[in-house]
Amino acid sequence: MLCDTKQREYSREEVARHDSAESLWVVRGNQVFDLTLFHTDHPGGSDMLMQFAGQDITEVMRDSSIHSHALQAYRVLRDFYIGEVTADDRRTIPLAKDSSRDEMECVEDEKFLDLRKPLFMQMWRSKFTKDFYIREVHKAHHLPGPAVFFSNSILETFTRTPWWVIPVYWTPIMITLLVLGIKYEPANVLFVGFVFGLISWTLLEYSMHRFVFHYDENIPEGKLAQVAHFLLHGVHHYLPMDPLRLVMPPALSTFLALNILAILSCIFTPGMLHAVAAGLITGYVLYDECHYWLHHGSTSNKQLTQLKTYHLRHHYKDFKAGFGITSDFWDKIFGTEFATSE
Repeated sequence: MLCDTKQREYSREEVARHDSAESLWVVRGNQVFDLTLFHTDHPGGSDMLMQFAGQDITEVMRDSSIHSHALQAYRVLRDFYIGEVTADDRRTIPLAKDSSRDEMECVEDEKFLDLRKPLFMQMWRSKFTKDFYIREVHKAHHLPGPAVFFSNSILETFTRTPWWVIPVYWTPIMITLLVLGIKYEPANVLFVGFVFGLISWTLLEYSMHRFVFHYDENIPEGKLAQVAHFLLHGVHHYLPMDPLRLVMPPALSTFLALNILAILSCIFTPGMLHAVAAGLITGYVLYDECHYWLHHGSTSNKQLTQLKTYHLRHHYKDFKAGFGITSDFWDKIFGTEFATSE
């Protein structure tokens, strides 16, 4: 667990007073957790967690009819431990059905990275086997703020990308492509190319996520491959709620875009090339903003809530399925939906 403060004890009555968004505590087992900085990032939504603020959530977490929790949830919960229930308030906690150990006892001690220290040099100096790395990097953790990659503040700046940088950086480029394209083709042709690019993005999004970002078990043994995987996508699974590592840094997305543009230039003539590229960029911007919202947004809209649940299931339960971000369409086409529905 991340907290090094001296262990404290709290009565259940004291915990019950922390029942608001400003101070949200819960009891699980006979341990106390402060979820004030987590409830807005809760995969099931803040409102669901707020229902149980100040209460004992031991059986709530076991009740799949309320919200299904995997072992990952207990691992994340452990990061917010602040103390124990007082001796006179402690209760005998029955084990879950068909279980010989309490869920928190099943959470292994951290043997991967120390989140209190810069992450890059830990990865650079690591000697993890590939199997160990792939297993550990997909165990979600949570920090109250952005993780630190480098001790050097200048290098650290380049690893952090606020959500608004994406539209600010890419929108002028998209407009410029359309302005240049009109010199080669009429507006109606550009429109067709733009729509084609926009729709094509959904397949490109799925393909990159499945075959590039989740190369996973196919990466070669060795430190360099693990560092590259960690920087490209691994850190996002290790810290799925880090607000400054949810959208792709412009330097990386520009590199990928130039390679895609080189391929498109072999297929399309000027004008159509500009329009298709503008459509792809628009799709990418919408995707990245949607991705950020899926992690940090909330809504009462049923369809958007289902999309959010679908994506967070990819993070917290099964990283080998559910590769669609803005839609599950291509997962259905290629058979990469989750094995069971929730």
